[in-house]
Amino acid sequence: MNLATNTRRSAEHDIIIAGKADIEQVCNILGSAFSNDPILDWISGDPAIYGLLFRSEAEALYKHHGHVYINREQTGAAMWLPAGVSAKTPLHWRLLTAIWNLARTRGFKNIKRLSDLDKLMTDNRPKEPHFYLHAIGASLDKQGRGIGSALLKAGLSACDQQGMPAYLESSNEKNNPLYERYGFEIVDVVSLPKGGPKMWLMRRESRLVS
Repeated sequence: MNLATNTRRSAEHDIIIAGKADIEQVCNILGSAFSNDPILDWISGDPAIYGLLFRSEAEALYKHHGHVYINREQTGAAMWLPAGVSAKTPLHWRLLTAIWNLARTRGFKNIKRLSDLDKLMTDNRPKEPHFYLHAIGASLDKQGRGIGSALLKAGLSACDQQGMPAYLESSNEKNNPLYERYGFEIVDVVSLPKGGPKMWLMRRESRLVS
């Protein structure tokens, strides 16, 4: 492995806190990462607007209250919420724009599907204080390079510093082994209405750092 390859790998796995100027890139990365996501495909089926959906959530909630991570190569990103912050996305003009684009391109039945997803997530979210991993991923052409692992380590380090459990909803079963490798366990499996896809609810026990 030459020096250039080592340098690139270092940049891929060097995780930093995203600044406000990085939010658009974070959402573009996540939009790419979720291009083949079963739940987003069920809601929209149009990967071109996935980044917009993430941007609406980021601008309304995660930009101000969350822990948003990006790698230095800007090919991987994650959005967390710390304990005590509601994961309910407040109304924001970007959210309204995303909903309008979803309705315009895919019809109003997809707005109902988005509402069903939000309700299912809200109803099943733990009542105990916890860190919430909303989204994590690498750009589609950069997957399988350990970027997701590096992002998970960074986020879970913040959880462990506060001795907090972590929680996520996995929308793609093939990602579950990665989460399990870092201590998450499946606590329930739920299905979206009318034959919709499954979602795996996963929790990681709190770990105090000595």
